[in-house]
Order: sequence, then structure tokens, then C-alpha cells
Amino acid sequence: MNPETDAVAPGRLRRYEPRDREAVLALHRTALREAGSNPDDVPDNDDVRDIEANYLDPGGEFLVVESDGRVVAMGGLAVDGEEIPPGAGELLRIAAHPDHQREGYGDRVVAGLEDEARERGLDRVVLWTAQRQRSAVQFYRARGYEGTDHRTQGEYELVRFEKSLGGD
Repeated sequence: MNPETDAVAPGRLRRYEPRDREAVLALHRTALREAGSNPDDVPDNDDVRDIEANYLDPGGEFLVVESDGRVVAMGGLAVDGEEIPPGAGELLRIAAHPDHQREGYGDRVVAGLEDEARERGLDRVVLWTAQRQRSAVQFYRARGYEGTDHRTQGEYELVRFEKSLGGD
């Protein structure tokens, strides 16, 4: 975790704990709804139901920002998966509560996960997001992520972003 970005917004950036489970599930659903997606039809999002098994146990990471006793932002780094290229990690479930967007929490989560990826010896991170989630697309582009691929999954047009960690 990065002390410089940790000081930007209030709240505490920390590793997920089992007590966060319900708050993370609720934030996941709220963020998807706010972005114009139905949480019940978004493909491949069951990983959020078991953070330990899907992120922490395989050697990845899952961070939350806690402010005033509430989880207001979150995100995961997966390091083990069939679609993750060698030397890369995948960012997943990046979200800030709609009441706390544009307050720096998303920046802190992404920067923290990038730091965790570097600590694991990874040279880049990748992620997929829905094209319809325009604020997410803009968010990643503004942080140096480049669009490298796209695909259709169900009714979703997905964009793949990638960022090299070597030059940061």
C-alpha cells in the first residue's frame, strides 16, 4: 500500500476481512445498479461471494476503504485464472459507493492493488469493464490504462484494459 495515496482521501485502505462480507456484497450490487447494470445478469461475478477462496488464498489481494465504520470502496487483484496472462494480475470488482464517488477512494484502491501487484513481481495488470459503464472507462483511461481488446458477453460489450507497472 502506498502512503502517498493513502493520505489523499479520508478513510482507511486495508485488506478485506471476513467481517466485510455483507458490506462488500451490498456495495457490489449497489455499484452495478448505479452503473446501469443488473447485478443478477452480470456474467461471472460469483467470485465476490467468497473473497478468501477467489482472491486471498490463491495469492491475490482484496482491499477495502473503510470510512466512518462503513466500507465505501473495494477492489480485488486476482493472480490465478485461465484468462490472466503470465506476469499479469487482473483487477476485479473495483467499486466506490455512489455517495462517495469522485472522492479519491477508487484511486486509492487501484493504486493499492497496483502496488500489491508489483510486490508480487507482476509487470502489468489487466481488467475488463462494460463499455456502457462510461465513468469506469474514463476512470481507467485517466490512470494510464490502454484499451487492448473487446468482446461481447451476453448483452454486454466489454473492453479490456491493460497497464504496464514497470514505468510507474
